[in-house]
Amino acid sequence: MAKAKKKPVKKAAKKAVKKAPARAPKKAAKKAAKKSVKKAVKKVVKKAARKAAPRPAKKAVRKAAKKAAPRRSAPSGKRFLVIYHAPLEAMEQMAGATAEQQAAGMQSWMDWAGGVGERLVDLGAPLMNGQKVTPGGDRAPSSRDVTGYSVVLADNLEHALRLLQSNPHLSGWHPEATVEVHESVLMPDM
Repeated sequence: MAKAKKKPVKKAAKKAVKKAPARAPKKAAKKAAKKSVKKAVKKVVKKAARKAAPRPAKKAVRKAAKKAAPRRSAPSGKRFLVIYHAPLEAMEQMAGATAEQQAAGMQSWMDWAGGVGERLVDLGAPLMNGQKVTPGGDRAPSSRDVTGYSVVLADNLEHALRLLQSNPHLSGWHPEATVEVHESVLMPDM
């Protein structure tokens, strides 16, 4: 036994001898001391066994829990790219909005996203500073009024358009705001 493990045993033996009545015969004192020592040894052995026992790694436990959890199947369908268009003055109007107006606008987007649910693959983001690049490498500012994008999952084009009915971009915030919807075509072996 290592020195570190002997200390609790020695302490237990000394305690047992002190606890034995002074008038008791030596035999009884020794017996009590042995009993205390055995108890202390058991405790030390148990503690060492607990420390030595392999613990399952947290990662493995999480992985097993994930497998055991019931899975909801992801919605199936085709991917549609939604491209938002608005003139530059509409974007400038949004930039000049108060904090309350911006928060209300953002809330309408969150409400729409919540309504679409798992069918919204990517809420997207606003877009700006578009560049038109030619095959020769010439660049110029884009003449298109693309202001953002989203990606939705739908059974067909009609379904995708139904998902966009309550989209904030089409709520009338600007009369020239429009949306384009393009079906993503899966390429074989890609």
